[in-house]
Amino acid sequence: MYDVLGGTRVIEIAEWLFVPCAGVVLADWGADVVKIEHPRTGDPLRGLFNDVFSNNPYNTLLQISNRGKRSIGIDLAHHRGRALLDDLLADADVLITSFTSEARTKLHIEPEEVLERHPRLVYGRGTGYGLQGPRADSGGYDMTSFWARAGVADRITPPGGEPPPMPGNIGDLSSGLALAGAICAALLRRERTGQGGVVDVALYGIGTYLMSQTITAAPFGLAQRYRTTADPHNPVANSYRTRDDRWITLALLQSDKWWPELCTVIGRDDMIRDPRFADHRARDEYCTECVGELAATFGTRTYREWLEALDGFSGPWGPVQTVPEVIEDPQALVNGFVTPVTVDEFTEYLTAATPGQFDGQPVGELGPAPEHGQQTEEILLELGLDWDAIVDLKDAGAIL
Repeated sequence: MYDVLGGTRVIEIAEWLFVPCAGVVLADWGADVVKIEHPRTGDPLRGLFNDVFSNNPYNTLLQISNRGKRSIGIDLAHHRGRALLDDLLADADVLITSFTSEARTKLHIEPEEVLERHPRLVYGRGTGYGLQGPRADSGGYDMTSFWARAGVADRITPPGGEPPPMPGNIGDLSSGLALAGAICAALLRRERTGQGGVVDVALYGIGTYLMSQTITAAPFGLAQRYRTTADPHNPVANSYRTRDDRWITLALLQSDKWWPELCTVIGRDDMIRDPRFADHRARDEYCTECVGELAATFGTRTYREWLEALDGFSGPWGPVQTVPEVIEDPQALVNGFVTPVTVDEFTEYLTAATPGQFDGQPVGELGPAPEHGQQTEEILLELGLDWDAIVDLKDAGAIL
């Protein structure tokens, strides 16, 4: 965990993945993130089960979206529970929520009401579709708002084919990272002006942002063409199959700069002299032929043989790795991109670290997600409540 947000208190009223992922980023950067969960039901993500967890002792999605936080069980619909929220916000810097406008109104946590009482607070709000329009009051998951509606799935669907399943919770993670970054910008403004404010990020908005190139090209009729490895924009910005059905990706955008060296490294000096491939324009004109020659060449050696052959190549390229290979990749491990999370003195698991490093150092030791309401008493004692008051709140059903 970093210390750049040390001393910052974040109150999280959020469920599922998107906004809790923002909370994880803030926690990794050093903030004290207090997650408020309903005393009886908790975050519904705790009860989610699918094949990802079938052979895993941990709820993987819960861990990546809640690690490093503290959990307190409060019923915000109970008047005494709602009063506890104001006590927490009095000493907080940030409130983040994923609740819909209907739920926010019911619980009296709309930004106008909260900021009237706590004007220095930065209020972070994550939505599915934004604040305006017919879908403004609808909830959304990244699979619908980000992957489907923003055109991400369509862009990688072959003509006449089926939209592929979304790989993991990429929309939630990218949106959470964006929300955390925007919150930090708002905190900087508060330090300069003394005034809090509202930050909004929508899953749909992040999807369209990540589709920027396609969206910008769409009015010119350039966005819809589906490309394959047999029909790339550039034959040396493409992936090629090895003899053992693995893949190597080239990204030689300055193709004339790297072409002679590539041909030498792959043992095809004859292609340097071939007038069809003499420069970028020629390779574009004879793209099919160039791709065919390269495909045939890469098909003569195994994946491991190509890793060795390309090891000294100075142009940009990369192996298409499996996830098990990524978590053992020395490049990922030495930089802390994949890092362990300590559960207890006997147990740890690997996770992907939050992007962004400070002072050239990896994120360091990370803690696990809390159990439901694990720190309820601890946090209330910090607020100055004594044990009699805590027991009374439990008896009243206001806390876990």
